[in-house]
Amino acid sequence: MQLHSITFKAIPLLLCLAFEGSQAAPFEIKVHDELIAELHESGLEVETNLYQPSAAQGIKSNVFQTRLEYAYGIAQGNEISVNGFFSRYNDVTYVNGGKVSHMYIPTHNEDSYWHYGIKNEIIYLKDIGGDYQTYYEMTPILALQIQKWRFTINPSVDFGLNKSGGVAFAPSGKIAYALTSQTSVGGEYYSEMSNTTNYFPISQRFNTAYLVIDTKIDKSNINFGVGKGTNLNSDNWVVKLIAAISF
Repeated sequence: MQLHSITFKAIPLLLCLAFEGSQAAPFEIKVHDELIAELHESGLEVETNLYQPSAAQGIKSNVFQTRLEYAYGIAQGNEISVNGFFSRYNDVTYVNGGKVSHMYIPTHNEDSYWHYGIKNEIIYLKDIGGDYQTYYEMTPILALQIQKWRFTINPSVDFGLNKSGGVAFAPSGKIAYALTSQTSVGGEYYSEMSNTTNYFPISQRFNTAYLVIDTKIDKSNINFGVGKGTNLNSDNWVVKLIAAISF
């Protein structure tokens, strides 16, 4: 009798953890590097991704997400931008919020090994199946160039501005190999550790790996990737496309 009582008391907690352990693909699946609007120039960026939600989210269809960005170079190496987030699933289109950002990336010698920058954002977002959240995100940008290989990490930290607060560490990284001066192939990896995901061991937190290709055409940049969650708490398959143009 006591065992049954403990078991039934544990069920709500387990269900809660299972629901919190499911995560929608983010609206921005991007490892930041040196793409920035030049002084007094503008930039437009469109990102779309299509993913299959986990069963815990209770969504019948695949989810199609879109991020629209306008950026402007306010000073050398400094860019401000505004973004809007949109989604469509279960035959309904939603406006999911947006963000304002400032990014600083100093001019680097292309032949140097180390490259760096930082991005600061205020984000207002209603995630798929969640509530509206407001938070500040700080993203250091660190890159290492060794001949045709480039290694980039974004150890992002999110600080909740709602009453519930909370801090999340969401690191991402990229390894790219230059096939030509305009095209590279590589892999990207995204993870998240927060007060919610700390219930799970590291091997069960939100982790997704992508195979990606990047190419430049004049003033345009294109990133295409196919990703797969590395555990049951992550999304199944995700396809993403990012197209950016400066003018």
